[in-house]
Amino acid sequence: MNSALPKQFLEILCKPILLWAVERIWACPKVTEMVVVVPEKHRLRAEEIFSGREVKIVAGGLERQDSVYAGLRASSAKAELVLIHDGVRPFPSRQLIERVIAGAENFGAAIPGLPVKETIKEIEQKSGRVIGTVDRSRLYSIQTPQVFRRELIIEAHERAQNLGFYATDDAGLIEWMGGDVVMVSGEETNLKITTALDLRLAELIAKEMVG
Repeated sequence: MNSALPKQFLEILCKPILLWAVERIWACPKVTEMVVVVPEKHRLRAEEIFSGREVKIVAGGLERQDSVYAGLRASSAKAELVLIHDGVRPFPSRQLIERVIAGAENFGAAIPGLPVKETIKEIEQKSGRVIGTVDRSRLYSIQTPQVFRRELIIEAHERAQNLGFYATDDAGLIEWMGGDVVMVSGEETNLKITTALDLRLAELIAKEMVG
């Protein structure tokens, strides 16, 4: 992104991406508590963004998984479910949020996903030679929010921390522990902002939403 700021603090229509994401999650009536995890050196910036709002700000760790664990530890022990969301996915709909929550209520762990559209090939890293074509009929691109029974996801994080295991998402920890995860339908507009092109697409989506 060629930005000195972390992506979640960049703005879409004069509003930080992180604030977009939090407002969308917070609008769901089933959400009763919000913990926002940010880099320690940007904590004051986050506190300014969320000034006057019922949001708990905590410092993250070196890796995404460490940051999620910090957020989990700051969450209320009374919570039955926890919803974990990327701060750079600004547009989850209320319908999506409620679908994932319902999945977790029924199965203990739920994630949103979309079927992979492109042909997927396995490539030899050094030479770039194509090894083969992967059957995409069972492949899905996974999004957030991901929702879990609180005790289950904390157990998974604690086990992973003790053994030094890292997964690319929180559902991966449940899978690694031998637990079951159910997938619900995701949304194309629930994009993760990673590149400058993603940011431009997000601006178009935001204009449609407020227009």
